[in-house]
Amino acid sequence: MSKYNIIRYLIDPGKPAQNGKVERSHKTDWEMFYERNEFRNLQELETKIKIWNNNYDNSEHCTLDGLSPNEFLRLSEAQNVCV
Repeated sequence: MSKYNIIRYLIDPGKPAQNGKVERSHKTDWEMFYERNEFRNLQELETKIKIWNNNYDNSEHCTLDGLSPNEFLRLSEAQNVCV
């Protein structure tokens, strides 16, 4: 995390509203991945989650002005911007 100048903060237990971005990410993961997939075993889950993460991290996102998360990260690193 220090590579990207990201500071970690702990939220108070039982107060998910303090971290809306993570909660939104969990909702997206649930709706777009877990509700749409079935897993017979841990290996199948791991395989499918790797594919999901790769697709998600390389797809366009409106909140990133049409960039994928990976494109945004590369651009930020090139400009030496903290994300």
